[in-house]
Amino acid sequence: MDEAPKFLSETMGLPIRRSEPGKKTTLLGFLRTRFVTGLLVSFPLVVTLFFGRFLFDLIDRWADPISQQLFNRVVPGFGAAIFVLGIFLLGVLAHNVLGRRVLHWGEKIFARIPVLRAVYTGTREVTRAFASNRPRSFRRVVLIPFPSGDVWGVGFVTGEFDEHTPGGVRRVVTVFMPTTPNPTTGFFLVYPAASVKETNLSVEDALRMVISGGLVNATQERLFPAPPPRDAAP
Repeated sequence: MDEAPKFLSETMGLPIRRSEPGKKTTLLGFLRTRFVTGLLVSFPLVVTLFFGRFLFDLIDRWADPISQQLFNRVVPGFGAAIFVLGIFLLGVLAHNVLGRRVLHWGEKIFARIPVLRAVYTGTREVTRAFASNRPRSFRRVVLIPFPSGDVWGVGFVTGEFDEHTPGGVRRVVTVFMPTTPNPTTGFFLVYPAASVKETNLSVEDALRMVISGGLVNATQERLFPAPPPRDAAP
């Protein structure tokens, strides 16, 4: 069994090296390495807690007038409890026939509002695409010429079809190219199948690479795989 991948998984991918036998570590080196490792561990925790606190306060403030009316004071967490309960009730409605009719009626109302119609329809289609079978939504990871011919962007093939041109039929692929570091936004592009390059990246690996800005999984072997060797001429 290869010990390197096992050690890498045990250290959570952090730059923690095995101590060399017989080599002494100075106090300054010990403090420096532990402090740097602490920074790397704390960064995702701080960002997650900050975002969670922001979202919690945002939801909670919406229900402050309700808690003030019911309890004559602001109750911390009251808005978050209402939000979770509301999501659960929507799930219950969506799982029965009568509830689906009510939701369908609500969709018709949003469809008649000029500005909200575009926002609701777009977000609804995005959530349905991500809720569907992922292999069918994101088929494979490719490199596309974007924004110019000598620059490559990472994209996900979402569909394929044949285009009828004066020169004949050619295969065309639809590609979603996410942005960094938020992969839920991006560009929808259409390319000839011959214009895209295949990669050795899985969908999960490509998403991690996009979110990290190329710090994870961006290697030559995975982005630009070597072409298969040609069979020797007889």
